[in-house]
Amino acid sequence: MRNHTYQPPLEFALQRPMEEGSYSAVKLLLPDPPNGDSEDEAFFYKRNGSILGYFNRCMHRPLPMDLADGKFLDTEGFVICRVHGARYELETGLPAFGPAISGLFRILCEEKGSTLRILGWEKAERESGDLLREYRTS
Repeated sequence: MRNHTYQPPLEFALQRPMEEGSYSAVKLLLPDPPNGDSEDEAFFYKRNGSILGYFNRCMHRPLPMDLADGKFLDTEGFVICRVHGARYELETGLPAFGPAISGLFRILCEEKGSTLRILGWEKAERESGDLLREYRTS
């Protein structure tokens, strides 16, 4: 699994705590993104009390997924690549449907009051055998 740890963790002051259920993402530039592009942004949402973050790169084609407006979710709550239509599960970063065949790069983070702490990132991957189980049940 590809991963990276920030030592020490990165800390970003938020203007206010992240809003639960918002459809607008918080976007940040992080050092050492997985593809090496220093302009590759990360985006974050808050769902069920947890902060979920990913790098803004579609795994179908290495392009930003939003249209520079900070919106990454479709009406059903999937992360969507608005260029190709690939959709990913917000909770896991795994492909849900569309042309993508691998997961997003997930940001490991936590919210502490008005501070967002970034611990690192990892490639979202299915557990061994998940694809086979899905194939057999479909």
